[in-house]
Amino acid sequence: MKNASQIISSIQYKPQYKRILQHKCVQKLRSIMLPAIQKNIKYGYIREKTLHFVISSTLNKYDKDNIINTIKMVLNGRMIEKNANLFECIDEKIEDVVVKVDHRPQGNFQPYTTDVHNLRYHERSTGNVDISIEDDKLQKLAREIQAIIKENNDT
Repeated sequence: MKNASQIISSIQYKPQYKRILQHKCVQKLRSIMLPAIQKNIKYGYIREKTLHFVISSTLNKYDKDNIINTIKMVLNGRMIEKNANLFECIDEKIEDVVVKVDHRPQGNFQPYTTDVHNLRYHERSTGNVDISIEDDKLQKLAREIQAIIKENNDT
C-alpha cells in the first residue's frame, strides 16, 4: 500500500494537479533565501508566469530587492538545471518576480500562560450515590466511575 507522499509524487505530473508542483517550486525557491528572510515570507504563489511573494512589513526595501534579485539569479542561471533540489522549477516558465508587503501582523501570536491555567481541583464527591439505571452497560460504566471517585477520595 502506498503512503501519502508516494501518491502525491505519482499524481503531481498530471496536468490537473500542476498546482502541487507549483507549490513545491515556490517552497524550494523560498528555501534558498536567508533564514532571517524566510521567516518573514508569509506565502508565495505563481500566477500568469509571475512569481508572487508576500512578506511581512518588518522587512525593508533592501530585503525586498534582495529577494527579487536572488530569485531572478537562480531562475536565469544554470543553477536551476544542476541543482537537484530545484527539480520542480525546471518546467515552470517564471518571467517576473513580484514581492508585495503585507502590513497585517504575523499570525503566530503566543499568549502568556501561567500556572493558573493548569489548575487541578480537589475531588469533593465521596462517590456515595445510588445507581438505579436499568441498562446493564450504563450501570457498569456508572459503577466504574463511582469506583474511581471513591478511590480518589480515599487518597
